[in-house]
Amino acid sequence: MTNHTSFPLPEPDAGACLARVYEAVPCRTQVELAEFLGIRQSSISDAKKRGAVPAEWLLKLLLMKGINPVWVLTGQGSRWLQPAEQVPILLPLATSGGVCTLEGFSTEVLLKELLRRALHTNA
Repeated sequence: MTNHTSFPLPEPDAGACLARVYEAVPCRTQVELAEFLGIRQSSISDAKKRGAVPAEWLLKLLLMKGINPVWVLTGQGSRWLQPAEQVPILLPLATSGGVCTLEGFSTEVLLKELLRRALHTNA
C-alpha cells in the first residue's frame, strides 16, 4: 500500500475540496474521477472521511490540467495556474543549479514548492 502525504483541508467538509475538483475536470462521478486520477474509487471515499486530499492527486491535477492546488484546497486564488496544454515537462525549482527535472524529487517536495510559489504570487 502506498503511503500518501496529505494536506489537511482548511474547512470541515472535505466534500467542498472535491467539489472544486469536479468543477475543473471532465468528471461527474467518483468512478470517473478515480479513472481520471488513476486511483481506486474507494480512495476518493477514504479521502473524504480523512478530510484530506493526497498530495499526489494535487500534483496530478496540476500537471494534467494546470489546476492550482491552493484553489483546490482553499477555493482562493485562480483555478488555473496555466493552461493545461502549456504545462511544461520541466518545472523550475528553487535550486542553486537553476531548472531541474522532476526526477529525484518527492511528491511532497514538489507540492511544497508549488504551494510556496502560488502563495508568493498571490501575496
